[in-house]
Amino acid sequence: MWRYHRAVRPLIFAAALVGCETPTSPDNEIIFEEPVRFGFPLPERELFYQTTGYDHDPTVQNPGIESGICTSYDGRAFPWCYDGHDGTDYLLDGAFDTMDAGSTEIVAAADGEVVSVEDGHYDRCHVGEDLEVTCDGNEIIANHVILEHYDGTQTMYWHMMKDSVAVEVGEEVTCGTVLGIVGSSGNSSFPHLHFEVVDWNEESFDPYSGPESQDESWWEDQGPAAGFPGAGCTES
Repeated sequence: MWRYHRAVRPLIFAAALVGCETPTSPDNEIIFEEPVRFGFPLPERELFYQTTGYDHDPTVQNPGIESGICTSYDGRAFPWCYDGHDGTDYLLDGAFDTMDAGSTEIVAAADGEVVSVEDGHYDRCHVGEDLEVTCDGNEIIANHVILEHYDGTQTMYWHMMKDSVAVEVGEEVTCGTVLGIVGSSGNSSFPHLHFEVVDWNEESFDPYSGPESQDESWWEDQGPAAGFPGAGCTES
């Protein structure tokens, strides 16, 4: 399996950008030239009806209705993004009814190593009468899995159902490995998957390409506008 050194992560990305020869670390371990590419982490895509994405508008708005002022990767506004959002939400069609019927699996978007898990927390969080998220008196903590990939990036999978996490820290997984089940734990108003990508500097970025984002997509197949990415490596 691949290995790399955290201290040389910036070199990995630089190599990918300029197309230079693959560099090596001081002990001659390979630093990968090509960044990872992601497959869609939700095999049952028919159970999802909307994407609420990363906000590329740098201005932080005031609370309330102005939180809908945002810019998605392709220039759209709310509900295709919301102010300050640093990931992509895929909303479960049928909400809690679908969740109660068994919900659906979340899978690894690429090969990686499990570096963080959280489980056992209340998973029916929702919007209360004051329009704020409530977990009905329970702690607002999301069940989640975080994977680290060969180029140093991480993918984060948030808001899973209670007791659904299927992997352990230190486990090496392949693209398509089941990580857990879609739920509504933590700071969540609705059953959904929050999928977030973080670079080696622990900065979130948008895997989608577009006029408001980077030129090259981090998805194997980004898919059509307003649609979902292709199955990619999750395809059987």
